[in-house]
Amino acid sequence: MALAQLATASPRTLAHRLPAILTAAAGRLEQMTPQASMSEHARHLEIQLSVWDHHGVYNDVAVGRDITAALAAVRDVPLTGTRAAYADRLRAASTAVTR
Repeated sequence: MALAQLATASPRTLAHRLPAILTAAAGRLEQMTPQASMSEHARHLEIQLSVWDHHGVYNDVAVGRDITAALAAVRDVPLTGTRAAYADRLRAASTAVTR
């Protein structure tokens, strides 16, 4: 299966933080009920929590931008299979973020 290409985020979305955020989200998905089916809700929640952890705060304008950028960047990563399988795809796709 070919890896999904991550959408390119504009420089205003702090794309340089995305690899760390997406890798952290993948780790969270892998740890929390890894055999459960993957869902949009799970993706949104784990990315949001990973952004908050990355920033150390949740009430900063950069946090909202990073959540939006991370969700936009992974929109083409298929939500099929288990959370563990999605975590593997997300981790692999996160290495494609170079900006």
